[in-house]
Amino acid sequence: MSTADTIIWGRKTYEMMYDYWPTVPSDENASEHELNHAKWIENVEKIVFSKVLESVEWNNSKLIKDHVEEEINKLKQCEGGDIVVLGSPRFAHYLMQLNLVDAYKITISPTLIGKGLPLFQNINDQMALKLIASETFESGALGLNYQILK
Repeated sequence: MSTADTIIWGRKTYEMMYDYWPTVPSDENASEHELNHAKWIENVEKIVFSKVLESVEWNNSKLIKDHVEEEINKLKQCEGGDIVVLGSPRFAHYLMQLNLVDAYKITISPTLIGKGLPLFQNINDQMALKLIASETFESGALGLNYQILK
């Protein structure tokens, strides 16, 4: 996350994150990692794509209701760090279908949940990836950074 200065979310993930992360700084049981992430996520730019929401209240948040492809391309032209989809699997699938994803930074956690949405769905054409970096974290999670070969 250190290279990202913008998060993009769909409505459900935004609501879930907004319900949780602002409460972390006042949680006496929060770990140092959680406190650091809560501080980062509070200050990073958050772009929410939703046709349902009327407003977003979280600090540094902006709501975009339509023209997804155009808006993402505008964001990609702005100066700054990386733009990351943090969660929002359905929205990520949509961005993949629109060919708007430039790289995949995937974290594999050492927890099996047994169900959920697949990471890759409705990909029509084969896509070649090149592993740029990998890292094993203290938690046992594995971070993988893939570049899309075009």
